[in-house]
Amino acid sequence: MTVIVVMLFGNPSSGGANGVPYLPAFWRDIGPFLPPRNAYILLRNTIYFDGHGTTQALVVLLVYLTIPAIALALLDRFRTPEIPVTRETEAEATALTVPVGGLP
Repeated sequence: MTVIVVMLFGNPSSGGANGVPYLPAFWRDIGPFLPPRNAYILLRNTIYFDGHGTTQALVVLLVYLTIPAIALALLDRFRTPEIPVTRETEAEATALTVPVGGLP
């Protein structure tokens, strides 16, 4: 469902079904490198042309997949270590909590 929504709403800005020449100058320059257009091209060429001409679409989509994966790996590597939960730290956290809501 998400793929369909992204393709429907992202297609006009990427020139999916209509083509890049019909876009304004800004979108004409970046449209071919947006995921919705490449998802559309990949889907269309896979269904109608037996997968021919899907290399650029696959490369662009893989770039959009690997960059966030690398960012997540770096964020996971450099995050601060978690404090282990022991009976003492649990008691300290319980002592610092404040009841929420109005007083009776």
